[in-house]
Amino acid sequence: MKKLLDPYPVDAVETIKMEGYGSENYKITDQAGRSFVLKYYKDPSKYDLVGSENRLVEILSENLPFSLSRPAFPDLGLVRYKDGSFSRVLHFIEGSFLAEVDHSEKLLVDLGQSMAKLNVELLKYRDPVIESYRHSWDLSRCLTNWASVRFIEPSGRKLVDYFFDQYQHFVQPQIPELRHSIIHNDWNDWNILTRNERVCGLLDFGDMCYAPLINELAIALAYVMMSKENPISGTVPIVEGYCQILPLTEIEISILYYLIAARLCQSVCHSAEKKAKGDDTEYILISEKPAWELLEKWPSISPVDMTKAFLQAGGLKKRVAASFDHVRNLRTKNLSSSLSLSYEVPVYMSGASFQYMYDAYGNTYLDAYNNIPHVGHCHPRVSLAISKQIRRLNTNTRYLYDSIAEYAEKLLSYFPEKLNKVFFVNSGSAASDLAIRLANTFTHRNHILVLEHGYHGNTRLGIEISSYKFDGKGGKGASENVTTLPLPKTYHGIFESGAAYANDAIRRIDLLLEDGTHPSAFIAESISGCGGQVPLADGYLKSLKSYLDRKDILCIMDEVQVGFGRVGHHFWGYERHGIIPDIVILGKPMGNGHPIGAVVTTSEIADAFDNGMEFFSSFGGNPVSMEAAKAVLEVIEEEGLQENALEVGRYFEHKAREYADEAPYIGDIRCEGLFLGIEFTNPETGKPATEYASFIKNQMKENYVLTSTDGPYDNVLKMKPPLCFNRENVDRYFEVFVQLIKGKDEI
Repeated sequence: MKKLLDPYPVDAVETIKMEGYGSENYKITDQAGRSFVLKYYKDPSKYDLVGSENRLVEILSENLPFSLSRPAFPDLGLVRYKDGSFSRVLHFIEGSFLAEVDHSEKLLVDLGQSMAKLNVELLKYRDPVIESYRHSWDLSRCLTNWASVRFIEPSGRKLVDYFFDQYQHFVQPQIPELRHSIIHNDWNDWNILTRNERVCGLLDFGDMCYAPLINELAIALAYVMMSKENPISGTVPIVEGYCQILPLTEIEISILYYLIAARLCQSVCHSAEKKAKGDDTEYILISEKPAWELLEKWPSISPVDMTKAFLQAGGLKKRVAASFDHVRNLRTKNLSSSLSLSYEVPVYMSGASFQYMYDAYGNTYLDAYNNIPHVGHCHPRVSLAISKQIRRLNTNTRYLYDSIAEYAEKLLSYFPEKLNKVFFVNSGSAASDLAIRLANTFTHRNHILVLEHGYHGNTRLGIEISSYKFDGKGGKGASENVTTLPLPKTYHGIFESGAAYANDAIRRIDLLLEDGTHPSAFIAESISGCGGQVPLADGYLKSLKSYLDRKDILCIMDEVQVGFGRVGHHFWGYERHGIIPDIVILGKPMGNGHPIGAVVTTSEIADAFDNGMEFFSSFGGNPVSMEAAKAVLEVIEEEGLQENALEVGRYFEHKAREYADEAPYIGDIRCEGLFLGIEFTNPETGKPATEYASFIKNQMKENYVLTSTDGPYDNVLKMKPPLCFNRENVDRYFEVFVQLIKGKDEI
């Protein structure tokens, strides 16, 4: 230490090593009680950059109302040693770190103003050394950190992938249009000193770079938000203060949401890589935990809400693209009224991520309803798979290409050996249609056995085999080629056991056979969605399947809503019943919203279908769909979503039964993984409580939780959320649910 201090006129009486990276740092106190900071750099290549920093800080110090860590002995400049290393001594600034004080509104406004005052000065300043410097903490180069995502666990990796992907598509194209300047680039709460609710000092210009001006504010907001329960309202004063001195443009404010998230991703990637390489220190990792906490919260924050709040703070108004009424009127004018909308007051959606959706007004909805985004809305793995493949090749199955062969192999590995052939189509409805064609071709018969309230698609044939449609409004009843069997439901059903329902079904089929009608196939879901989220009674399918085999009647299981791990205890719903069907229908969740469906069957049935009438689907099995579907399977495996569905579904059921005693209208609770239903029944009459269910559904929406209703009386609250739904989401669900049922029951 004496060797380092020899060139400086400092008679040290106390030396304390300080944390830091890029240099060794020491607090020096001399005999006069003055304090300094000695910074020692071992890397000679940083000499010119640190020299530029010294010159910049000297100039800035003359024009700013707060202190900077400027050279204590400017005449000495940088002191070089024989080995090429060098040092400098800076004034020590007294004050309390922003991280250690209460964030009053006055302090936050001053923080914004102080930052803006610095940026006003920096906009005038040019330095070729600083402007040519490139490093990993430059937010405009954040995607260089993306490779470090491999050091992060899958549950966190998806968040980093998602927000880097958002940055790449929604920010990067706008960078050339943004104002650029030299910026400090690290207004974190351990670099900002305060006194009496004002900023009194700013430390560490070591990360400065030439970058978009708005990055400065985004970085500061990211660090302050880490300590806020409400990140938006908690940081609006900073934006207000900043814009009072240096107004921002609408474009700059509109990308803050993505810039803040990108900074958090930079931080967690940096920490993960350091830990993986054993280079982590307490100083380097000081922000890791709060950065992760904020990043995990970020999808629940609407980008529309944040942008609206920050535009208002900056004295700007968000331009409204199209009003609710305008869009609704256009829809009414141009679309059929048979295409319905959810809820009494529809939701005007603008975006989504994972288990959250955002409306056009900035509200965030917890999505406990939509089962199509199986692994989460806009999952980056699926988005990237689609984006990459659509740029390379998209064609039909008349050509050889890797993706269809690879995905078919992967998909069939989830089935028993008997089910070894797959046909790809572009929807679950098309898959249902094809499944019936396969069965009829194989058996040379065309009579189908269906379950009461079943739904299998929107094609003409799909509607013909869907009791939910042909027995519902506008339906004309079952055709002569369809026989409807009772839904094996034990709550308010006609029988009390699956065995009794199976015996009844067998009796009905025997009557058909005696009458000369030999059915081709039986089709069912293992949980009847439109029947009211009803799991088929235990023992029903196993008993019935044995009978069907003896009578040469095929068994078709519709896994469109039930499959791909949703039920938790098994990957496919039919597995719970100990059977192997002859044909399986797949759809909805296969591509996470990308249109794809499939039929899986046996070689024998597939071979019989090859009768000279070629099967072809223009879009079924195309490379883009295959890559999307492959990504879905990979995400389910890597993120443990089947296991999550089981664990979170059990937690949901536990919470539902815990509150059931307080809710006399709850008649039955049905939970199979994340296939969830709560049936409402009037406790006085025992009849379906349809209006009650409608009230709960619509009021849940008004409280920003999405559910729906189903069942023959529309009295069953149904939930089939994305499989990333978690315990905290369940708690939020029941926080709203319990308030509503208590309020409703008291009316």
